[in-house]
Amino acid sequence: MASSPDEYLIHSYSTNNSLAVKPPANKQTAKPVIFQIAYDESLMASRAELLKARGFRVVSVLCNEAAKAALATPQDYALFIVAHACTPSVRKEMADWLKVKYPKVEILALNPPYQPQLERADYNVVLNGPEEWLFVVEASTA
Repeated sequence: MASSPDEYLIHSYSTNNSLAVKPPANKQTAKPVIFQIAYDESLMASRAELLKARGFRVVSVLCNEAAKAALATPQDYALFIVAHACTPSVRKEMADWLKVKYPKVEILALNPPYQPQLERADYNVVLNGPEEWLFVVEASTA
């Protein structure tokens, strides 16, 4: 991902496309719903607050089973966030399931520096503070 003061450039490895997005003007428009799957309750709450502070509506669940239960009732989601505080196999299982059930919704994977990228995710970000993943959320939902 690269950025300049006037636009963000984000690359989706699953579609091999780049997306250039200008930061939104100061409009009061309803932002889309972000669905986050977390594996640590305090980090889940922190991310939800950051997203809400930027005007997003957020659905947060703790673990894959809760995500599958919550997603049993179809709804429009703009982006799925798969958090980092879990084993690679559990995260992979969630991403695989999401791609089957919601093939048109992109996935943002938050990755610890010591784990490989999440293969089925559209965007992979090494978790090192919220700035980079928030840019991806803003740009991919614009």
